Amino acid sequence: MNTPAELHDITAANRVSWNSIHADRPGQPAEFFAGGGSALSASEVAAVGEVAGRRILQLACSCGDEALSWANLGASVTGVDISEVAIDLARAKSAEAGIEVDFRRADMFDLPADLTDLDLIYLSWGAICWVPDLTAWATMVAERLRPGGSVLLADHHPIWEVLAVTGSNALTVTADYFGRTTPRAGIDNAKLPVGARDTAAPPTFTAFIWPPSDIITALLAAGLRLTHFSEAPITDMYDGLGAAADRLPAIYLVRATRDVSRGTAPRVIK
Repeated sequence: MNTPAELHDITAANRVSWNSIHADRPGQPAEFFAGGGSALSASEVAAVGEVAGRRILQLACSCGDEALSWANLGASVTGVDISEVAIDLARAKSAEAGIEVDFRRADMFDLPADLTDLDLIYLSWGAICWVPDLTAWATMVAERLRPGGSVLLADHHPIWEVLAVTGSNALTVTADYFGRTTPRAGIDNAKLPVGARDTAAPPTFTAFIWPPSDIITALLAAGLRLTHFSEAPITDMYDGLGAAADRLPAIYLVRATRDVSRGTAPRVIK
């Protein structure tokens, strides 16, 4: 496990890069959510079930689209992101839409102490790759959940992360699927965040590739129980590949739950 100082150094450097691009990542407009719109996929909503009245924390919430979507379903939502530029965008969107979400600037490895006893901790598309230490992350998640609470991770599949389309039914390997704690040597343009993609000099990011097996193992080791795992193709994510795109995983969902029978776990929140 990385030391707190090491985690801080990695995430602090990424924070600078995120701040430089978030103005170009506005997401959906406020009126979309004011009209009842949702940025959540049907599979995410189905994996969680009823959320009305439940406390949800979204880690790496970006400009707030998913957090506002959970709030539209009746949840009490807090969204945190390392970028103050992203949080400013999210707060403005929340106010304009008239939807209450508590958006806070925070590093997920240094969360405010009151964010505990949660019903759901949620991470979405392009979040887990910024986590430098799965053990520290899974431990933090388990400590913050109430008994019976769950974590839901919906993300790009690491197979998609390491493959680049070079033509119809043609791919090349651009990264190490088993890289784990070794940061990616480079990020393919198609995999860069919106705002950094298709630019002459994108900002530098430290990102990681985590096989789903490692994520699940970390959550189990933290005392959680696996309650859902699924993989699915999305044709457009392998743009230009052709029909073969439907034969490859593009996304996956993991849900793990803290058993009620375990009672209240010891907390080491600082």
